[in-house]
Amino acid sequence: MPQIFSKISSEDFQILVWKIEEPLAFFETFPASWSIPAIENPTKKLESIAARYCLQQLSTEFDPLILVQNDRNRPFFQDADWHISLTHSYPFVAAACSRRNRIGIDLEKPGRNIEKIAPRFLNPAELAKWKDASNLLTLAWSAKESIYKAVGKSGLSFQKEIEIADFDQNPSQAQLASGEKINLFWEEYPDFSLTVALF
Repeated sequence: MPQIFSKISSEDFQILVWKIEEPLAFFETFPASWSIPAIENPTKKLESIAARYCLQQLSTEFDPLILVQNDRNRPFFQDADWHISLTHSYPFVAAACSRRNRIGIDLEKPGRNIEKIAPRFLNPAELAKWKDASNLLTLAWSAKESIYKAVGKSGLSFQKEIEIADFDQNPSQAQLASGEKINLFWEEYPDFSLTVALF
């Protein structure tokens, strides 16, 4: 069972991280009431189903819940006060849920020419701090993705509207241009970075 046991913990949320080593049929155990996106690409489909499997493992003790998608294809539980978030980057997937806060989770593998794209998602002060540390640039990208998911505002600018304090403590803090604060939990693994944002 390739569950990855994260050290990120809080009484405000639950997460489950998984490395996919099983076939698609292993993950197709969630209720028939859960909507599943129509995806042609077999790897993307496996990622999406496996992330929902993680969510189902977290939600087994809750009341029966109906998973649907909004107009931006973001999953949510219908008529429930649970906030959820999913992420995947093959072969890794994760799910997060919280009853108290809006939540976002993201995992990012190293690479993606992160140094080249960093000026597009970091403000000048952030870029100056982390430009020589590829792992921190990847962590910052993941953090801003998590924050974007938690806030849920379409078009939120990573560079201009989200500011991350630093990664010298965990949880760390981030702030929106509006002044609202966000708690940011993070962890680095050899193969990926993982962040959870609570808003």
